[in-house]
Amino acid sequence: MLASLALILGLAGAQTSSLAPSLSVDLDGDGIAETVAADSGRGFIRLQVHGANGKKTAETRAPAPASDIVNVALTSASLGSAGSLLEVSASTDASDCHTVWRYRADALERLPIRDAGGRELPDCSAAGEWNDRWEREVEGRPPVYVRERTESVAGGIFRKKSVFAFAGFSLDFDPNLSVSEINGVPIPSWYHAVLYTSAALETLYSRFDLAALKPEPTLTIETDRERGVFALRWRGPAGETVASVEAYAAGSEGTAILGARAATKTAHVNVRLGGDGNVPVEVRVTGLGPALDRIYAPAGSWRGRARMVFPTAADELVSEDLAGVWNDERGQNVSIEVEGAPPYRVRIGSETFTPDMERALPPADLLLLPAGASGRPWGLTLRGPNALQRIPFSCSGEGQDAARSCRAEGKAETLRRVGARVNAR
Repeated sequence: MLASLALILGLAGAQTSSLAPSLSVDLDGDGIAETVAADSGRGFIRLQVHGANGKKTAETRAPAPASDIVNVALTSASLGSAGSLLEVSASTDASDCHTVWRYRADALERLPIRDAGGRELPDCSAAGEWNDRWEREVEGRPPVYVRERTESVAGGIFRKKSVFAFAGFSLDFDPNLSVSEINGVPIPSWYHAVLYTSAALETLYSRFDLAALKPEPTLTIETDRERGVFALRWRGPAGETVASVEAYAAGSEGTAILGARAATKTAHVNVRLGGDGNVPVEVRVTGLGPALDRIYAPAGSWRGRARMVFPTAADELVSEDLAGVWNDERGQNVSIEVEGAPPYRVRIGSETFTPDMERALPPADLLLLPAGASGRPWGLTLRGPNALQRIPFSCSGEGQDAARSCRAEGKAETLRRVGARVNAR
């Protein structure tokens, strides 16, 4: 398939063999073709480059399955005056190995293929897992390396096409050319955040009586391009509702229109996108009934003309309000610091805590659970923007399970923000 496809596209020459294939192509861009010969060994492919006079100019090894019989393919992709890239494919019934090489200064240099996170892809995978090929996406530009697969998942037929562009010393993932689809619906790369109703956000920003958030539903847009998931998930007092996205269309001026099905109902969803076009900042839902037909938005704040969006209300609360210096009832300063990137952790003195608002029970608005194996949990009750109460808690269990069995145990202590004039409520 690689050989025939490469010839149809006019991008590459290819030869395939289980013995010793060879390929003649101008690798270094000097106008004279070199000859690449591949000799299969157990667990490796020996590559040799010979010049026009037949003299060997380079030799190296490429990975291959550990088998006595290996099918080997050599394909090339032209870089124009810079020469050509060489792909070495070695496969058996159980495993496929693919590597890409560049010939410069009488040496074959291996080009790492990097994923969206900058990590190198493994050389080998299960046979038939990926279809690898070269494609020319834009005329006049170097071809791109494509890995594609189609599989059945829980939500239907998942198609993933990963495109890697030549970047001089590597092949780097190109998000603009790559595609992930579920049942033909493209899965966007949207920022993952919990979305709250307008009433819930008003309560959050008031910094008072956050228990009023509990009756309000929350919405999460799940866009997992690796597992083939595109769905809307509501959580609230009535339980959980999940709607699979069945239609997606780009609207005007940074908007998207979704159609999603939850049981017998169809949700019509308008999404306004901010940032670089991948941050849902307002979601309007109709079609599911009064309980869920709302306007949703992430927890955030304005900094100048830019909006800062947080993954959860707890992250917004910790970053925007909790961090700072507070004064306790004995007149001593209590410094609260925020650590890392969202989901944030909180440091008070020498102790580090994980904030948890979802499972906080009255009288606490927010739980601070020890990040380590030991330490006392605390509950925080907000009293406006400049005052809070710190309540000792006792929790059974460890880690996330501890939040399900925590209770207040001791007297509440009032903290006031240093430098603020406060009338605690």
